[in-house]
Amino acid sequence: MTYDLCVIGGGWAGFNAAVYAARQKKSVCLVDSGDLGGTCLNRGCIPTKVFITQAKKGLAFAEIQEKRQATVSRLRSGMEFLLNQHKIVFAQGHARIEDPKTVVLEGGDSICASSILIATGSRPKELSCLPFDHKKIISSDDVFSLAELPKRWLVVGGGVIGCEFACFLNRMGCRVAIVEALGQLLTGFDAEISRKIHQFMSKAGIEISLGKGVDAQDGAAHDMVLVAAGREAVAEGLWADGLKIETQKGCVGVDRALRTGTPNIFAAGDCIGGYMLAHVAAYEGELAARNMFVGPEKRNYAAVPMSVFTEPEIGTVGLTEEEARIFRVACEVRTLSFLSVGMAHVLEETQGFVKVIAEERSGKVLGGHVIGPFASELVNMFSLVIKNGLNVKDLERTIFAHPSISEVLGEISRAF
Repeated sequence: MTYDLCVIGGGWAGFNAAVYAARQKKSVCLVDSGDLGGTCLNRGCIPTKVFITQAKKGLAFAEIQEKRQATVSRLRSGMEFLLNQHKIVFAQGHARIEDPKTVVLEGGDSICASSILIATGSRPKELSCLPFDHKKIISSDDVFSLAELPKRWLVVGGGVIGCEFACFLNRMGCRVAIVEALGQLLTGFDAEISRKIHQFMSKAGIEISLGKGVDAQDGAAHDMVLVAAGREAVAEGLWADGLKIETQKGCVGVDRALRTGTPNIFAAGDCIGGYMLAHVAAYEGELAARNMFVGPEKRNYAAVPMSVFTEPEIGTVGLTEEEARIFRVACEVRTLSFLSVGMAHVLEETQGFVKVIAEERSGKVLGGHVIGPFASELVNMFSLVIKNGLNVKDLERTIFAHPSISEVLGEISRAF
């Protein structure tokens, strides 16, 4: 049988591409060397949020691991149901593209397809000075295999993964130190947000060292070293020599339509680099399938939200104040403390603030940044505002339910 589409990778990019194509009445084969769900479901977004949520409830680590496994299994069953519902064939095994229309699995089985999508995701980046031994020097993947938590931790990297795990471990009663080579936590985020989370984490007892490199000796005073220095694309050994597929800095090279140099072969998700976020991967996977079967459309990252499940949460989308200065955008900036929001007092979560960047002339919202309660939800509202070109007057004229955390959008709009 020849399929309309063969997808290599069952993570968020591959899964969403497969389902979208099937809804277009296309025949689809989805291939993955591991469990369905990729990094997001098995080793990333979902497991980490189970850890963080259950730690706040005071559960023991063994109970948290049970909750994690149950949640992952339940969600994977839902994905399997959708595959079956849409008659998508799921095949397990390592795949290699032999020619523009043939994918070969280890063992010799071949899959013929009119179009192919590479969606092989990413893996934790290893540091040459601290190579993983998966015993004391571990990646974020390894945390989910632990039977118990050692007491003293060194977290190498102050990005999203490092900060989330540091907050979780601190909540679990571990002694945690973060080492970050650059000058702030969450590099690339709004600097005021970065300073505030640094303050909160330090106050909670997390030791933070900025502008400091690491070497093999740094872990000597700790029971465990978690290397959270970013992620790298899985892109090697996926296609035969001679195919017009290139790599760029280790990532699969694609154009604005997510097409490789071979016209019927596309790539999406973490393997092409960029944001390396599950929701971006889902968008890219579906976009790739649309470009295959519906019509041409270029990728657009105009309003990509990002959430960080630290304590408190962070949500950010659009232009930061620093970027506005760099790009010389004439804008106004306003911040509003959660102390001004009634529901924050009801919840006893008044720490943090909301920050809005708006174009000076039109009042158009260019950026929204939140640190505080429900930041991961509020950022989606700002994403909707930015994506649709709304301005602060539009927010001011909107009736928000009272009492609610989202009232903060209306309140801050009145400050302009």
